[in-house]
Amino acid sequence: MVVYAGNIRVGFQKRKLMAKKILIILVVIIVFLGASIYIFRATIKEYALNVILKSFPLPNVALAGINFDETTGKLNLQDIKVKNPRGFQGKYLMEAVSVDMNINVTTKPSLRLDINNINITDPIFYVERSAAGRWNFQELGKKETQSDKSASIKQNGVFDFIEEALAEEEAKSKVFLPSTINIKNGIVHYLDNFIVPGQGHHIDIFPVVGTVSLLRTADEKNYEKIGFNGYANLNGKPERAMSGNFEIYPMHKDPTYSWQFTASNIPLPIIKPYLDEHTPFIVTQGNLNINSDMKAVDGQVDGNYTMEIMDLAFTLNPSKSNMAFLETSVQKLTLYLTNQRGNVVIDFKQKTDSRGNVRWGLGPIAQRAIGLMAIDTVIDIIQKSQDSGALQEALPKDVPPEVIDIFRKIINR
Repeated sequence: MVVYAGNIRVGFQKRKLMAKKILIILVVIIVFLGASIYIFRATIKEYALNVILKSFPLPNVALAGINFDETTGKLNLQDIKVKNPRGFQGKYLMEAVSVDMNINVTTKPSLRLDINNINITDPIFYVERSAAGRWNFQELGKKETQSDKSASIKQNGVFDFIEEALAEEEAKSKVFLPSTINIKNGIVHYLDNFIVPGQGHHIDIFPVVGTVSLLRTADEKNYEKIGFNGYANLNGKPERAMSGNFEIYPMHKDPTYSWQFTASNIPLPIIKPYLDEHTPFIVTQGNLNINSDMKAVDGQVDGNYTMEIMDLAFTLNPSKSNMAFLETSVQKLTLYLTNQRGNVVIDFKQKTDSRGNVRWGLGPIAQRAIGLMAIDTVIDIIQKSQDSGALQEALPKDVPPEVIDIFRKIINR
């Protein structure tokens, strides 16, 4: 019995020693894991941010890498590309080598990312209108399929527990974007396939400096309004300066936007396709300074423009010589444009309905100038012509006979 009890005590001591060893090993493992998590917490957090931001349902957005400084809260996104919506010629709508911002991450009670101080340096924007008349920025707000959302998670199949946790929290997670984004040294490549089908009309604007303002919808899933206030140069030339305020409402079915815009020294040949389409004049030479104020609501456009044109040279398009244009005859407007001393100043109004029908009208400056010009023309013709038949033939057809008699009396006094 004594020997048996001794064996029991020996066995108990062995099991106790084994339990201590296991406990020590567990403590070492826990300490090691704890130390590892502490030491590599920034890396784990950075990976979590990679998974969060790469999988967050931002339409058409892809990025290559993320650097996060936990001590400062500074986040750097590398090689950002916003894909062009389907049906457009260019591959991207926007791309940038890097974007810097400050970010604050909280996980309780649910995941939340607060972003501010966004600075984008050297971005490239591709503004495009398709041959069907659709704008790429207008199509951006449309939802992509789940398979198109992001392929980046599949490429980073490490730390599965993080992916699973994020999948569970996705419905509750939120990203709070700032109200402003600062842009430095940007480039805008403009391509209009609608105005020149099959070839496209290109305009390059750089450098672009300004501030983008963002207004999200109530459900925070899309942008209700995107605005830009800033300045730029046409083709990088400082003497061709442009500045303005632009607002786009991408949630509307038909184009809805507005701008207040000024520009100086813009060569008329740059906008020649639009002049060829909407005016009776074929412009071959000239520069302009312009102030414009335009508003489009669901495709219906209301605009006011004032232009000062220098060194103008043009010919009349025979196929449009009788078109109703600017509430006056093409002949009168031609006479006005060719008989001005120095620079030509003309203001006009634009109204376009949802079907694209354009109506133009003269502004007060041009109306007064053409009115004075008509008076000068009548007086000059009367002074030079003594023959009544020749006089009637030379005078504009819409001048009433009683007006001619009045001017004759004034001249002969």
